[in-house]
Amino acid sequence: MQSIKHDLYDTTFAQCDMEVVQDTDSYNSEGCLYRFQNKQGFGEYWAYFRDNLFAVNVFNLHFHTAGSMCYRHTEHLCIAYYEQTDLVIQGLPSPQGSHVIGTYVADEGGEYVARFDAGAVTCATSITISPDYYRRYLLNRFGSIPDIRRMFSLVNGCRNCPALVALFKRIREYRGTGIAAELFFEGAVAEAVGLVINQAEKIDREQRRSRRTGQGANHLKASFKQRISADDARSLEETEAYIRRSPSACLDCQTLAQRACMGQTKFKEAFRSHYGCPPATFVRRIRMERASELLSDTDLPIQQIAKEVGYAKPSAFTAAFSKTTGLLPSDLRDSTY
Repeated sequence: MQSIKHDLYDTTFAQCDMEVVQDTDSYNSEGCLYRFQNKQGFGEYWAYFRDNLFAVNVFNLHFHTAGSMCYRHTEHLCIAYYEQTDLVIQGLPSPQGSHVIGTYVADEGGEYVARFDAGAVTCATSITISPDYYRRYLLNRFGSIPDIRRMFSLVNGCRNCPALVALFKRIREYRGTGIAAELFFEGAVAEAVGLVINQAEKIDREQRRSRRTGQGANHLKASFKQRISADDARSLEETEAYIRRSPSACLDCQTLAQRACMGQTKFKEAFRSHYGCPPATFVRRIRMERASELLSDTDLPIQQIAKEVGYAKPSAFTAAFSKTTGLLPSDLRDSTY
């Protein structure tokens, strides 16, 4: 790769009517700021480029009308923290919504197609790395590395990565210049790849364990899933919405089963079949996602955050948060500032 800017970004920016501007007051001055405004929408895209190795990006795009972005690309990997995204990326399970990690594993000569409706928004901080980084640079540095492309694929859509979220927020807010900026962005990219590997290994272990424990029950689960009616599926999705809306409420199995108008046994089996985990595991995951957002985005005391996500005792919240994320609540908050 000649340079990541030349080989990956310049043509794409031209196709999307993005023009470089000098006003970078709201962003780090070491990068380049691009703006676009046409009949489809408007927005800004900031990028910091490092030779043929990586780019760090911050973007906020709004679309007036429905349409799509399409372009051919060279091989690369991208990981983003989406504060909000309404884009649907062709061929991928798109991480729509808010506060979600999304990845894109791009093949040489592949086509990126992102579709959007009128009023769609995408706001994110991202890192793009080239094959020269993850094949040559990392290999020369460490001698042996895991399959980085597979690692990136595994974390797509992850909503339980507080350390990655904190890193992307630091990147978005960083304003250093000169050699300090070079060292910061180089370290941030390395940290991101390390966190991806760590999270992907956890997901891989869980998937292998799930396959081992689930093989004997596959036929039974498939049979049960076929018996879930459309009404039951709708009840489960309404229950999920309630869990996300009310993390501080009593969310034990009895309460949730009553809301879904099911007996507890049927509810547990239907929930596991529909979501791939027990209700209690799902509830804890949603509560920790909300806690991560509050720790990162607010100054609320940890004791208050514990109550906001359904824990009367801060010690119980700390134990649950640590078990789920591998971090103490105070560690996540400290890493955000």
